[in-house]
Amino acid sequence: MSIYKRGRTWWIYLVQPGRPRVRKSAETGDRQAAQRIHDEVRAELWRRRPTGHTFYGALDAWEKAERRGRSDQYRVEKIKRVVPDCKLHALDAESLARAIPATSAGTFNRYAILIAAALNLARRRGWIDVTPAIERRRMPAGRIRWLTPAEWRRLRRKLPDHLRPLAEFALATGLRQHNVTHLEWSQVDLRRRVAWIHPDQAKARKAIGVPLNDAAHAVLRAQKGLHERWVFPWRRRPIGKIKTAWRRALKAAKIEDFTWHDLRHTWASWHVQSGTPLAALRELGGWASMQMVMRYGHLAPEHLRRYAGNVSGRVSRQSR
Repeated sequence: MSIYKRGRTWWIYLVQPGRPRVRKSAETGDRQAAQRIHDEVRAELWRRRPTGHTFYGALDAWEKAERRGRSDQYRVEKIKRVVPDCKLHALDAESLARAIPATSAGTFNRYAILIAAALNLARRRGWIDVTPAIERRRMPAGRIRWLTPAEWRRLRRKLPDHLRPLAEFALATGLRQHNVTHLEWSQVDLRRRVAWIHPDQAKARKAIGVPLNDAAHAVLRAQKGLHERWVFPWRRRPIGKIKTAWRRALKAAKIEDFTWHDLRHTWASWHVQSGTPLAALRELGGWASMQMVMRYGHLAPEHLRRYAGNVSGRVSRQSR
């Protein structure tokens, strides 16, 4: 049967030649409501016309459409290792979600976003009519890890020579790791004291203008002449992965639970604590929405101090 009852809930089971098999709960105990959902699901399946294009083909097309970073390339390779290739019209969201190689909500959502982007490109090119929507996982609220100035001084002393300028520049500008390691001199104007990140290099796909403060400017001046193209060369090319030497420095500095990306959190936290408005911080950091910047708002509650005393009189009277 294509619709059946399990306990008090109606379920849908559809098998149609050349199309993905669907087994899902209608999430209702009402037979007529379940039948309407069943008919809608069946109609959606029939709208997925076979075109001959495959899932791997969609991933490859997405990867070639723009210049992708190493993390995106790695995820595409990982998806291909765990998700079998199939015709695009045979894909279904539940199978994709089960196959995504992730345990944490954040990692799962990054894979889901990549797959959705590839399938949306395929839809725009007419390879598929309907794209299966993978439901994102709720992100748990977590603490922001940032360094105190004293911790940073300890870490700086322990960093090897090839990592110290990278970390100093990251902490002075808030740029993400790949934007620092692959920064080119063509993106820097020392006279005007500015640098820029191109849209295809930015996470939000929007260009970022980077005003160079004294610390960032000093780091770049010291790097002049090391390489004709790369600002931070490592053996004549950009550094690949920052892992072993970084972990060794953290251990020597006795700093726990800290990643390279936390340098960006530190930069943002120091800005907020120094009075930088959140709207300005958003532009400096190249965030797509204020929601991401609001994570740092609690670090500078001074603007609320004049309201905090509104209840103090009542508290003191009640405590007598």
